[in-house]
Amino acid sequence: MMQTTVSMRQIAISTGSLSRRTPEALERAADLGFSHVEVNLQPDEFGYDYRRKPNARFYRELRKQLDGLGLSVWSVTPPPLSQAQMFSTKARRDILLNGAAAAGILGSKVYAVQPADLFQDEDAFQAYAQRWHAPPMVDGFDETWAQVVNRQMTLALVNVDYWLGAVLTNQADRLAKITNDLAIGSALDVRRALHRNTLPAWLECIGDRLAVAYLYDVQDDGRLLAPAEAAWQEWLPPLRETRLKCLVLHAGPTQSETEILSSREMIQRIVR
Repeated sequence: MMQTTVSMRQIAISTGSLSRRTPEALERAADLGFSHVEVNLQPDEFGYDYRRKPNARFYRELRKQLDGLGLSVWSVTPPPLSQAQMFSTKARRDILLNGAAAAGILGSKVYAVQPADLFQDEDAFQAYAQRWHAPPMVDGFDETWAQVVNRQMTLALVNVDYWLGAVLTNQADRLAKITNDLAIGSALDVRRALHRNTLPAWLECIGDRLAVAYLYDVQDDGRLLAPAEAAWQEWLPPLRETRLKCLVLHAGPTQSETEILSSREMIQRIVR
């Protein structure tokens, strides 16, 4: 069921699309005139290495920088897992939990995760999604969920399909079932979602749990750019009929200020 229209929506930009050095990305976001960002936690800055002790001090300093720049964090994504970390139950638990803690330090409203962050493995996930088995959550999910709720954030699962022929969460009714089962929100990669269905069909299923939406264009070589294609004029208007409060732009690291600002202005005209 569609929700009452919200008149004000924030347009944020992802730090990872500006620089892998988050302090530098924040400076650039502020220079571009953004008031909100999504912070993509970077492995080197997160610091979960041989000692297994994440660098919480870094995020306390980053919060000071955010305050000084007048930036607010809408969402945070955990750092991508290395091969060694995927091999360790403890590492996956620590990174999921400490990623949520970092999101809290930064004042984020959303902690946006992928299936690889929450579920034990793909086979167990497919058994759950297709045959109604119990959700195969990673160790630490319950503590993460409680931490997110206590910090008044939303834990949101994004729609992805890692492999050809494996839908995972990139199916509207499946993502709706999972987020309902786990009492969490949804994060919508709009371009990826449109490979499966129309945006109204997605919003009919997940619109009441939608916490953040991602917008970008794709070059022929697979690199992401700030959205500029004319098709967005057709794709995005349904978002005006939801309670969604923030859209996150991905940009190319070498894109000019003019290109990024032109993209933001286009999106603002469509969704406000």
